[in-house]
Amino acid sequence: MNTRKFWQLSRLGILTVIIALSVTALGSLALAAGSSFFQGFETDTSGWFGATRVASGTNGIMSASGSWHAEAASGDFVAFTRWGGYGGVSGCSGNACAAPFPANGYITSIDIYLDADSLTSANDTRFDFSSAINQPDGNHRRDFVFNAGFYNDAVAPGTGPRFVISASNNAGRDSSFPRNPGRDPFTIIDDGWYTFQHKFLDNGLGVLTVELTIKDAAGVTLHTWNLSDPTDVINTTVGSNRYGFFAQQELTPLAIDNSSRVDILSQPADKEQCKKDGWKLVVNGAGAPFRNQGQCVKFVTTGN
Repeated sequence: MNTRKFWQLSRLGILTVIIALSVTALGSLALAAGSSFFQGFETDTSGWFGATRVASGTNGIMSASGSWHAEAASGDFVAFTRWGGYGGVSGCSGNACAAPFPANGYITSIDIYLDADSLTSANDTRFDFSSAINQPDGNHRRDFVFNAGFYNDAVAPGTGPRFVISASNNAGRDSSFPRNPGRDPFTIIDDGWYTFQHKFLDNGLGVLTVELTIKDAAGVTLHTWNLSDPTDVINTTVGSNRYGFFAQQELTPLAIDNSSRVDILSQPADKEQCKKDGWKLVVNGAGAPFRNQGQCVKFVTTGN
């Protein structure tokens, strides 16, 4: 293990303790924010397929939170979740899960450990993670994909060991390329846990827009891509969630943790819902999102 990885693991260990102490508070926030699915692998892998539960520290990786996480199986279309059920309908699968688009949209999220200092992964080793949406009748509509690859060459962007990530509606080596210059590729050089988040929203004109965001372990946004197609009309061609899928997975191991699907509420009921990025999940009296936590707290306090 190199020196940089040692110190990163040490910091992750401290962070894990801090997060573990906050589990109760975060759980309350998730319930308040209308969470319909959460799997942190602390007791089982329910809701996931192709995922093996492992103890914190396995393969030198501390869990993102708690004492357990999971490893996604390698292979194409092996590891996946239905986010508790297609369309937000508990346990629903297949094409019979008709559901409308949630009134204020929804968010899916998963923590993935990126071993950017890997000494064993070959150049151009990839994974694609998609969060897909259905049509209102329950049939598949479209995929929104993080295309990620590990590289250790000198071909831009970046040089040396690193992950390069972009976003598209396609997956697989024949249909996507993490370093595609037309897809705004982003480079990560530090080992650690990163949150891969999809936010499904109405763009204000009745058309779906999806924000694909990567955050670091502290919750700081590192990069965002926006994908939208004018034919994805809310409640006409677009309904609710389908799956979260590793459509391509070539890394061994690939650690995952804290997967969730959250409906965005209409208005915050109390100040607690504004904390820990909760302000991003609620809207004001006019149905508009808040710009920051302070604005959310002010709305709860004054109604303005």
